[in-house]
Amino acid sequence: MQPVVKDDIKAVLGRVIASLKADKPQDLLEMSNHVIHDASIFQDEDSIGFAVLVYALYKTIMRCMEVACKYDQFVKVLEQAFAAISKNDDAGYRSAVKKALDDIRKSDEKLALYIEEVLTKACIKKASKMHEHGLSIARTAELLGVSQWELANYIGKTITPDAVGKTVKERIVFARRLFS
Repeated sequence: MQPVVKDDIKAVLGRVIASLKADKPQDLLEMSNHVIHDASIFQDEDSIGFAVLVYALYKTIMRCMEVACKYDQFVKVLEQAFAAISKNDDAGYRSAVKKALDDIRKSDEKLALYIEEVLTKACIKKASKMHEHGLSIARTAELLGVSQWELANYIGKTITPDAVGKTVKERIVFARRLFS
């Protein structure tokens, strides 16, 4: 794992743990978006996996809060991941992340289908963010293990910030400037 990536994951992981302990899981969404920036730049498995993990945790915990289930079981495995990355134990870190994802899948039998959908959608959403950072659809689909069709479909349904509030005429003028 590259030192820059490791340092950023370690810093964000510490913030994730602190947010969960402070019962502020809503902060996880912003943290997931922060980590996806590294994934876009370095295109490494660790950044991508961590971004998906944090986003899946966010979605799972928000759902848990709706149905009044506990989510404190995730803190222990995240602390194990933090300890491993702090000791430069990349294999231990990856194992803890895998366990955390498994724990998300097993968190509640009633939520099992929802969790699988969350993990799939988390991959697609993070892939679209990487695409926004300039990676091709093919490359982001490959990195996150989703189909290009699913990703293209998701991207086609989302509104890009550049297009919001602009008329069709303004967008056509902009497009013509790009290709002239």
